Amino acid sequence: MFGREAYRPFCRTFFYWIGLGLCFIPVLLHAQIEGSAGQTGNKPFTATVALREGYDSNPLTQSYQSTQDVQSSTYTSITPSLGYNYTGLQADLALRYDFTGIYYPAINQSYDIQYSQAFIGRYTYAFDPRVSLTISDNFLYSEQPIAQLVTVGLAPVTQTQGYINNLGTIEMDYRVTDRLSMVTRWNNSILNSDGVGTYNNDGTINSGSSASSNYMNNGAFHQFRLDITPETVGTFSVDYQIFDYQSDEGYRDNQQVAFSIGADHTFLPTLTFSGRAGVQLQDNYGLTDSSTVISSGGLGSGELEIEAYPFASLSSTWNYDQRSFVSGGLSVAVQQSNLATSSDSEAYTINFNWDHSFTEKLSVIQSFFLNVAVFTPQLTEAQTIALAGSYKGSGQQTTVTYQCKFAYEFYPYLSAELGWSYTNYGSYFDLNNSNGGSYTRNQVYLGLRGTY
Repeated sequence: MFGREAYRPFCRTFFYWIGLGLCFIPVLLHAQIEGSAGQTGNKPFTATVALREGYDSNPLTQSYQSTQDVQSSTYTSITPSLGYNYTGLQADLALRYDFTGIYYPAINQSYDIQYSQAFIGRYTYAFDPRVSLTISDNFLYSEQPIAQLVTVGLAPVTQTQGYINNLGTIEMDYRVTDRLSMVTRWNNSILNSDGVGTYNNDGTINSGSSASSNYMNNGAFHQFRLDITPETVGTFSVDYQIFDYQSDEGYRDNQQVAFSIGADHTFLPTLTFSGRAGVQLQDNYGLTDSSTVISSGGLGSGELEIEAYPFASLSSTWNYDQRSFVSGGLSVAVQQSNLATSSDSEAYTINFNWDHSFTEKLSVIQSFFLNVAVFTPQLTEAQTIALAGSYKGSGQQTTVTYQCKFAYEFYPYLSAELGWSYTNYGSYFDLNNSNGGSYTRNQVYLGLRGTY
């Protein structure tokens, strides 16, 4: 904390001159980090830098029920990114590091400068044409929310002390016969979200760790893939996951196993489809077999420990032009809960992406994300008070985001961007129809991006 405060005057001066540079220096670079690890193209090294000047209607994601007026602010952001790609005869390596710094002058608090960092790494080694091994890691530190993380149990709100999400995987691909192949994968995920720290009278600090969100997840996945025709691949998958919460409230720790069948089909070289359907078994093994926890036959009696949920997902991609595509998908599945009084949630998710090039220089990128989470078990107010001592409700949570960015390429290495981002987060419960966390946020910006 000392280091961050000591450099704050320097950071404000830095962001001020960067803001002036938007008007006077046409070579300032890259805005939004997009794509996979590394970058496509022939160059092993790539570098992008972005600068944005914009307006944010709710940078702290304050709720409708906030005792203070929702605070808005202009902002300046800079985002450098470095990528490296190596392709060999048997091994491929892709690395990328992203950094984002955002300055909100109207906030005028210790958290008026916010950061995010991301590291993406992937290494693939082919032992022979039939067997390959891939090791990958995705690390994210951020103070600004990412809506898609609601699926792993983190509410999309600003965390001024930051949160960490790391996903590591090891995957083996086998070609057993000319028509049969298999994929085996192990995954480890860590989610750590810290609230605002507090100082005790003796000078010690409470980190403000958010125990309702923090957990570690380990899992194993295996899939059989059968080439039915040259255009169609049938699949059968088994996915086992175990979740260990920092504080499980006596019942939040859980394990789940999903069985699904599906198919991947190529209608045309430019049109693909993928579908999965099956069942998820959820075991909240942290529940105590004691009728005194809630009531006989209710939560804690053992009768709700294992439940079955339907699982289904559909997705499709259409590359209708060399530089344009449309993709979308929907899914029904169990996801983790970000509420201390709910063990998990039934989730309904829709994704949509559209990249369109009007000309060789002018393009638009759009994305839409909708997640509706219905929390389980559905506890009454009396049951929740008996379990947790207070009632925060059980019900539904909805997250909606839409992003749109127009880009005009002056030169192959320099482009201008104009964008809008919209987020709506609604938490609706039995008590007063809200838990006080609902908010709406709009962001508009103008920026420059340069790529090497």
